[in-house]
Amino acid sequence: MDDRELWDRFTSTTLPADGWTHRAHLRVAWLFLDRHPLDEAHVLMRVGIIRLNAFHGLVETTARGYHETLTRVWLVLVASLRAIEPSLTSEAFVDAHLGQLGRDAALAHYSRARLFGVRARAVFVEPDLEPLPTTGSPA
Repeated sequence: MDDRELWDRFTSTTLPADGWTHRAHLRVAWLFLDRHPLDEAHVLMRVGIIRLNAFHGLVETTARGYHETLTRVWLVLVASLRAIEPSLTSEAFVDAHLGQLGRDAALAHYSRARLFGVRARAVFVEPDLEPLPTTGSPA
């Protein structure tokens, strides 16, 4: 799926549940950051994820669904890498940086207990291990 189709499917909530993978999360983060500054991208991506989850019948709970801190972490990590090495497409970007953006990348900054606690799901919590990279955008 190219960037246009992924964007259209995400924003129209027609992306199938099995298409909402870690890779798709990273690509959608890239697409939002390509269109908006970090804070605006964060707000809009939050809304989009919650809408997509609802479309797929996922009930948001303290253990499942939207995760505020992880969303912000992925956006910050993508933004910081984009600043160093821009790519023409989200797919090329993820291919070039998958080693740095693997599923466990956030654990370089957070202990499991902090990252997967209820508070981190509800609101952004600061890292307890290593600071997140700076992005050049206001936090």
